[in-house]
Amino acid sequence: MKISPEEIAGSPDSATANCSNHKPVFLSKSRREQLALQRRQEETAQRNRRSEKLLLQCRSGENKSSSDSHRHRSSGNHDRDPKRTLGEYVKARERPKLEELAEREREEEIEAIKEQYLGSRKPKKRVVKPSEKFRFSFDWDITEEAISDTNPLYQNRHEAQLLFGRGFRAGVDRREQKKQAAESRTVEHWSEKKLEEMTERDWRIFREDFDISYKGTKVSKRMRNWREGNLSSELLKAVEKEGYKKPSPIQMAAIPLGLQLRDVIGIAETGSGKTAAFVLPMLSYISGLPPISEETGANGPYAVVLAPTRELAQQIERKTGCEIIIATPGRLLDCLESRYCVLNRCSYVVLDEADRMIDQGFESQIVGVLDSIPSIHLKPLNKDEELDEMHRITHMFTATMSPAVERLARKYLRNPVVVTVGTARKATGLVSQHVLW
Repeated sequence: MKISPEEIAGSPDSATANCSNHKPVFLSKSRREQLALQRRQEETAQRNRRSEKLLLQCRSGENKSSSDSHRHRSSGNHDRDPKRTLGEYVKARERPKLEELAEREREEEIEAIKEQYLGSRKPKKRVVKPSEKFRFSFDWDITEEAISDTNPLYQNRHEAQLLFGRGFRAGVDRREQKKQAAESRTVEHWSEKKLEEMTERDWRIFREDFDISYKGTKVSKRMRNWREGNLSSELLKAVEKEGYKKPSPIQMAAIPLGLQLRDVIGIAETGSGKTAAFVLPMLSYISGLPPISEETGANGPYAVVLAPTRELAQQIERKTGCEIIIATPGRLLDCLESRYCVLNRCSYVVLDEADRMIDQGFESQIVGVLDSIPSIHLKPLNKDEELDEMHRITHMFTATMSPAVERLARKYLRNPVVVTVGTARKATGLVSQHVLW
């Protein structure tokens, strides 16, 4: 059925009659767009007529006011109507605003029509070239420069100086100038400074010299020698008795973290001194606990050290006391299942050569031993909470970070600090090998 526009735009009575006598009419999309455009044009024409009417009123009021003023001036009558003068003044003030409003409405109507038929304009996204995206910045902080400028000419740029020869000042002894230049060229090394004089730049050079890297939060200050490790006098005497002249890089990095009661993952080369790196903090920790007596001995030891082989366990045992259990994972798990020992108060756990134990198939035994330790002493997950002796300390030393080692670390360690020294799976230069036929 076809319906003319006159019928659609007819009176409400005729529309009601048509609705009652005929079925609902469905218009096509093009017809709906045509009707919408027609309504928009009518609204625009009506708004324009209203604006023109306002302009005509303003102009007529202005002409009338000018004629009245002319008539008053010609007649010489000085009596004026205050109300009419104020109204004319207000209309004259509002006329530019009305014109501006009408102009703005016309511009908005044009923009709306353009947006309806042409679509809105989207800003074009700037394409960043790979050369600009990965451009290297050559800027650096002048305060971090390792070599100071030794030439006084560049230190005092505002002073005019006379030069002769190869950059020396005239009128000054050349030997004295050479001596001053050599003294200013000398930069004090971090090993010659006191601990409180060390800057962040000095610690960065210290880490680079020993190939030490950290991964974690709130890393404590490193120690450069045994006296800076905050060890007790008894432990320092034991270290001197063993013949340790200076700590190895893994010991410099891991011992302060152990004394801070932090969980540590140490990745270091074979033969780099990892045993002393966890034994000394463990002994310092246990020395602050009450001695084990016959009444308290049934609760088990204070610390457990797991090693992959019996020989390594015997090597560690020679450096520790009787309040610590050193064992292989399988043998210790058998003792726990047979009720020969318990780990009810164990609060210090060390996994030495963790990657080797996992490679030899001891992962299930390690998990069994760690699960037998009560979990009430686990550290909180909140990094900001302070730690004390009641929380369990876990150290893991390995040569590589395999997926199995990472899985154990995520489950049993809390906010650990990963310390990496040297290159993994490579023997350190401190180890001397001898072949006996």
